[in-house]
Amino acid sequence: MSNVYLRKILSEIPRLLGLLDKNPSSPTFGCFDRNYWHYNIVAFPCARFQEAVLTLTLLYNLNEPENIYFKNDTILSFINAGIDFWGKIQKSNGSFDEWYPNEHSFVTTSFSSYAISESILLLKGKIENLNKVIKHLKKAGDFLLGNDDFTACNQVAGSIIALYNIYLLTSEEKYKRGAFSKLIKLKKIQKEEGWFPEYQGPDIGYLSLTIDYLCKYYEKTKDQETKNMIDKALSFLVFFSHPDLSFGGEYGSRNTKYIIPSGIEFSARWNDSAKRILFSLRRAILEGKSISPSNLDDRYLAYIGYTYIQAHENFYKGELINPIYEEEFSKIFPDSGIFIESNRNFYIIGNLKKEGTIRIDFKNTLKSLRDSGPIIYIGERRYASFLNPKLKISFNDGYYVEGSLLKIPFKYMTPTKNLMLNLFQVTLGRNKFISFLVKKILRSMLISYKKGGPVNFKRKIIIKKDRVIIEDEINSPFKIDKVIIGRENPYIFIPSSRYFQIQDLNNYFHIMKVNKNLVRIRREYDTEGKEKLYY
Repeated sequence: MSNVYLRKILSEIPRLLGLLDKNPSSPTFGCFDRNYWHYNIVAFPCARFQEAVLTLTLLYNLNEPENIYFKNDTILSFINAGIDFWGKIQKSNGSFDEWYPNEHSFVTTSFSSYAISESILLLKGKIENLNKVIKHLKKAGDFLLGNDDFTACNQVAGSIIALYNIYLLTSEEKYKRGAFSKLIKLKKIQKEEGWFPEYQGPDIGYLSLTIDYLCKYYEKTKDQETKNMIDKALSFLVFFSHPDLSFGGEYGSRNTKYIIPSGIEFSARWNDSAKRILFSLRRAILEGKSISPSNLDDRYLAYIGYTYIQAHENFYKGELINPIYEEEFSKIFPDSGIFIESNRNFYIIGNLKKEGTIRIDFKNTLKSLRDSGPIIYIGERRYASFLNPKLKISFNDGYYVEGSLLKIPFKYMTPTKNLMLNLFQVTLGRNKFISFLVKKILRSMLISYKKGGPVNFKRKIIIKKDRVIIEDEINSPFKIDKVIIGRENPYIFIPSSRYFQIQDLNNYFHIMKVNKNLVRIRREYDTEGKEKLYY
């Protein structure tokens, strides 16, 4: 199993190289954004695609029998071309764009600067125009020093290791101090329960990414505070491995279902929670039951492919520990709203602050119910659950939540919207302050959680040793036409979510035409996952 990560990523390298403009005579030689250089369907290149440079760098250095890219001169030329193109698309203030022109993206600057700087550290003697590249990295570092984005803490973790790498390349103390300053800020934001906020709540995939970047920083600095932060985060993450070998889901703030493996492998050298996670993660990847490079679209293959090579390099060779879902316990994280119940029949995770979103794993059959709450149809309008810290919740005598549902904000790009956005961004949006304001508005529209609407919702969850009962009540001033219940309801824009897993074929959901103002639904599940429905 020691090469499970390497096998998974090697099979995807031809696809990754297909994203690259490999023509040395082309002005976009080295660009990994195929939509830009080949299809001509976007007006600017996404800088995050250049993170694929690090995947090629690691392969170039990796001496393994099955790695045909080891010390290959053509691969080295692609690495240099990718680094050069990254520098060409940098903004005058040192930032880079991901989603739209003049975005001045903190995350893109953080993550791409880490990938480029790490590649240079690994191949310093073989990088063309090194001094020029260092200048680009210093500009990126200066941008990161002057900006933060704690809305999504994984981005700050990425900036920490990027700044530290720039320090290693330049010996300029300001980058080292800046990395440590951001680390201290991140430490203050980390919750006592172990998680870092991602749009107001904990998210499983993004937490594993934050752990990964912190492990990279700890490996180079041996900073004890960083190690403590990693341990604290792992003590939370360990609970979100499921008996069917999947991870995460709708109970998290951003709905992600992947685990970034390299930091988990690295931290398993000393941390028992990491050893528990690896027990399931390695098998899940081997059996195709977890999100891995083969599940990813081209964009995220470019973004995180290198973490699988790093996981191979960090592979922990010691004994692992059985996953926590094999034990019997009850656990409540009141700050996040999450509760976990494990007995010999069920493994149950719910989030009351996400209106009772719940996942039930039936251990005897390995089936699972994944329920994000009801979807309510009233005419053309649809309402669903959302993350809301102000809900009325209770962890006593079962689990109870009461609040209102959100009108689902389906947002799609149109030619007119696209024209207006791009016209604005190439004029007024060139101003950094205005650009950041636009980003805040777009986040509010596509990701951030809003106040509920007129449809009220109550849910009670009762867990016994041999059955689980879910009682829902929906009350509306308008006639409810239809209710869909018992399935996941992703609707916010999270780029690294909604990938397919084989477990997605296993579901419990019902579509009910009701034509009522008040709907009560009761579901009971036995130890085999058999359901009784009353409404």
